[in-house]
Amino acid sequence: MKAVGIIGEYNPFHPGHAYHLRQAREITGADFTVVILNGDFVQRGEPAVFDKYSRTRTALEGGADLVFELPLRFGISSAGDFALGGILALTQLGFVSDICFGSECGDTQSLWEIAALLANETEAFRSSLDAGLRQGLSYPAARARALIQTGSCKEELLRQPNNILGIEYCLALQKTGSPLTPVTILRKGQDYHESTPSAPSCYPSATALRREIYASATPHLCLEDFSDMIGYALRSCHDLSQYKDISPELADRIKRKLPDYRTVDEFVEDCQTRTFTAGRIRRSLLHCLFGIRETPPAIPYLRLLGMRKRASCLLTQIENRSLTILSRLAVDGKQLTEPDRKLLEQDIFASDLYRQVYGRKYREKRPNEYQCSPVILG
Repeated sequence: MKAVGIIGEYNPFHPGHAYHLRQAREITGADFTVVILNGDFVQRGEPAVFDKYSRTRTALEGGADLVFELPLRFGISSAGDFALGGILALTQLGFVSDICFGSECGDTQSLWEIAALLANETEAFRSSLDAGLRQGLSYPAARARALIQTGSCKEELLRQPNNILGIEYCLALQKTGSPLTPVTILRKGQDYHESTPSAPSCYPSATALRREIYASATPHLCLEDFSDMIGYALRSCHDLSQYKDISPELADRIKRKLPDYRTVDEFVEDCQTRTFTAGRIRRSLLHCLFGIRETPPAIPYLRLLGMRKRASCLLTQIENRSLTILSRLAVDGKQLTEPDRKLLEQDIFASDLYRQVYGRKYREKRPNEYQCSPVILG
């Protein structure tokens, strides 16, 4: 039996994701598709529009066989750490042979070669990168410029977000020595950042769908719903630089802007500069809210969010004794060491906050993390 892995957010799940799942299985000849899914908060530094169990169900209905939760500390990190977490998770499962991701270029070899250059930086690349950082560019922008200036790749390739994430997947594979085989498929439909609705025959962008959801009566959450919590967390902290991705310079900027804090969206806009992108600031604020100080380079556990019954046979193939699969949180969590339980508590805390904010907004009581069971479909 062969399984192909996919790392995703499904925020929200749409026909383009279903197409990806079908293509991944067809191209690799896999019998099963395994998804590593962000939990209730996503890599953009925002809450997911719908909770992780709702998104798990739509993923299973759309073609996934097994869905595991990517731990929070990877899920709300930079593209590099997000990719690393997904690769570590798929690799440690042991039964996944390939990873399939979408890209605008559709060329695995090109992305792999750029990743190899980043894994083995030349002196010219490093010099160009440092110059860009000194000029106030963000790290992603400075790195992209260094690749272009050193003739390592074409500018068009680095303008597209899925290409960039594909490079990060390849880089994580190379850095960890993972045996997973990377496969990319050409992304179809609207541009990733397209914010207007698509024609019925065109695969929509998640950005456009989120915009529609935000403007609709459909129950959902957005970052503004956490404004008071984030404001309190920032004001209560004496040393913001202790949290992940908050450099002393960013900490100083946040502190200087904090007296004018009203809403989190306005605050992100006030803090944003050429060096500090909106995405980095949003992620940094969540790191402060959830108390994330670092990202240990290991995944000692994976939370099972859902599966199709036919895929249960895969769970018996996990031979990695350093990886604990959590399907019954109260029971399986006891197998973890004390340091690993503290990492799990961050995931639980984030989901509990998501549940509480949702319940307050829509006056709806939902089960807590210990009362939730994996979504099982026939």
